[in-house]
Amino acid sequence: MARATIKSIAKRTGYSVGTVSNALRGTDSVKRETREQIQRVAKELGYRVNLDGLKLRTKKSYRIAVLVGVSADVPEEWEGVEFTRILAGISNALRGSMYELSVFSVADIDGSMKTLQSIVREGLADGVIFSGTRRNDPRIAYLQEQDFPFVTYGMSDSSQPHPYVDFDSQAAAFDATERLLKLGHHRIALINPPQELIYAAQREQGYSDALSAAGEPQDPALVFSGPTTAKTGQQGFISLMKMPDRPTAIICANEAMTLGVLSAASDTGIRVGRDIVVISTDDLQLSRYFVPPPSTYYVPIVETSHLLGEFMLKSLDGVDPSAIQKKIRATLIERQPDTPAPEAA
Repeated sequence: MARATIKSIAKRTGYSVGTVSNALRGTDSVKRETREQIQRVAKELGYRVNLDGLKLRTKKSYRIAVLVGVSADVPEEWEGVEFTRILAGISNALRGSMYELSVFSVADIDGSMKTLQSIVREGLADGVIFSGTRRNDPRIAYLQEQDFPFVTYGMSDSSQPHPYVDFDSQAAAFDATERLLKLGHHRIALINPPQELIYAAQREQGYSDALSAAGEPQDPALVFSGPTTAKTGQQGFISLMKMPDRPTAIICANEAMTLGVLSAASDTGIRVGRDIVVISTDDLQLSRYFVPPPSTYYVPIVETSHLLGEFMLKSLDGVDPSAIQKKIRATLIERQPDTPAPEAA
């Protein structure tokens, strides 16, 4: 079989030799869809580009950095479960492009900043994706100041628009709270992430809005905050059950927290589904195996993270940031009847 060349790719695709050459170099002068088509045909024909030479000519790394949070404080927790799915979705979106992923582990916000500064200064990647957006997030401000392409998994309060994909945390918390109120619950607790995270504030706002709309009083003691781990769920449940007027329903920010709540309930003899109702607002579809399996608000994380990769490629192409933003509404998966509170039964 003859070796694939730029001319043979041009003949197969119908594009000019110049267009094929530019597409294989990854230049912005060729539309992304055209580049992907040409690169796909080149791969089918077995064309091999000299990537080292291409990097020298274009002064690009052809890598996209993904920051993965790893905490040494909770090594026994399952915080890596979600990110494996996120990486899978991003990788699928990059398939057919010239880009590969580079994963950088970071422990905290200071570590994230140092890593980002190294990526930008040393040209370790052409763009970056990260999650856990915070109020007045210094990472976002820095990357905008450097005019460096990035996409966040989560909204921000930045005054300048930037690409993001987000789960509508506020709507999920509102829907979950409203649903429980209609079932007759009046004491509804929220186990939430740390307050410095944007989506923690969004969840609390949705929870608060639903209570206000129903004319229910708000008790700050019913909101328990901490890292999004099973341990936090366990601690939150124990704390809430010590209240004189304890809640009849608990909304958890994610499945890890939900698992901690279920474990603590089992240890204390409190029956979930009868003595108390538990709902999760960030479902990875693992909770279907919990005992009992709770109702959840589900977001297809692989599809969501696929958008992160798509938006990253568009950002690298110079697309207007305000045109590559997406907020996704969760879908209720009802696994429990979420029985009305005892006093309403």
